[in-house]
Amino acid sequence: MQWHRDHKYQTLVYQIDAGCKRLLWIGPDRTAKTLLRFFRFLGKQRSAKLQFVCSDMWQAYLKVIAKKVPHAIHVLDRFHVMRKMSKAIDKVRTAEVKQLQADGYEPLLTGAR
Repeated sequence: MQWHRDHKYQTLVYQIDAGCKRLLWIGPDRTAKTLLRFFRFLGKQRSAKLQFVCSDMWQAYLKVIAKKVPHAIHVLDRFHVMRKMSKAIDKVRTAEVKQLQADGYEPLLTGAR
């Protein structure tokens, strides 16, 4: 979570179940160490019961989640997945336009999405 304009981040952990949506825990920073503190707070027994985990694609969180709850299905948030997909499509499209131009064809894909 972005906190004001100076980009001080926090780690927020929510419980999202059918019929129950609540904030469980707030950590002071957005670091692997902070998320590890959450899992210490949660404990091994409760962590073992987790079936699903959702996070953004930040590498530090991905590593902690893989280490602490490898049995849980890890769902990545749609915003970051679609952003990566969009960048990959742009990269391929740009390469195709360059190849078309190099082969003497009109770059039909320029500006296309």
